Amino acid sequence: MKLTYSLVALAALTTLGFAGGDINPVTVFEQEPVVVPVEPVPEPEPEPVPAPAPAPAPTPKPVAKPVAKPLGFYLAGGITDVTVSYPHDSAPSLFTDKVNQDRQVGVTARLGYDFMDYLGAELRGTYGISKNGTGFDKYKQFGAYLKPNYDITKELNLYGLIGASKSDHAGIAGSSTGLSYGAGVDYGVTKNISIFTDVINFMDKSNVPESWGLTVGAGYEF
Repeated sequence: MKLTYSLVALAALTTLGFAGGDINPVTVFEQEPVVVPVEPVPEPEPEPVPAPAPAPAPTPKPVAKPVAKPLGFYLAGGITDVTVSYPHDSAPSLFTDKVNQDRQVGVTARLGYDFMDYLGAELRGTYGISKNGTGFDKYKQFGAYLKPNYDITKELNLYGLIGASKSDHAGIAGSSTGLSYGAGVDYGVTKNISIFTDVINFMDKSNVPESWGLTVGAGYEF
């Protein structure tokens, strides 16, 4: 009996196998994709670059104090056109001959000292070396002056002269002492050498001949 059942079961299994049956059918499950959220990893922030240290401020150079123009002696000399007019109220002419006037060529020497920026002192003398044949003596003059001055430019200096002078008036009326004044300009050629020109009233005094001089020359400052 057991053999019969076994054969029957074997036949049944065989029949199922040929009929396409599936003894253990496999169930197929549809699998949905599993999405795992991934949080973005933030990039690390760059470390701040330290600002360059400021350059040290330049050390200020010491400002040189202005140095005053050195004071000192100077010597100068030149050629002078001298006129002596008489009487006193006769207007002199430095460039032409006139009646009642004597003209001579003279030489002038100057010795001065600048003791302040705008003020100095000067001694000067003039001596006639040539006359126009009028028969008068050669002119002689000596004076002492204060000399205010002002630098128009670095090279050009304007100056005045005021003081007292002694003149012999070319022998016209003896010698006299009186007020003397004038003005001139001085131009520096080098540090020590300059050229100048000035006009001076050698004698401005009532009742004596009036004498003037126009001088052109050069000077040297020590």
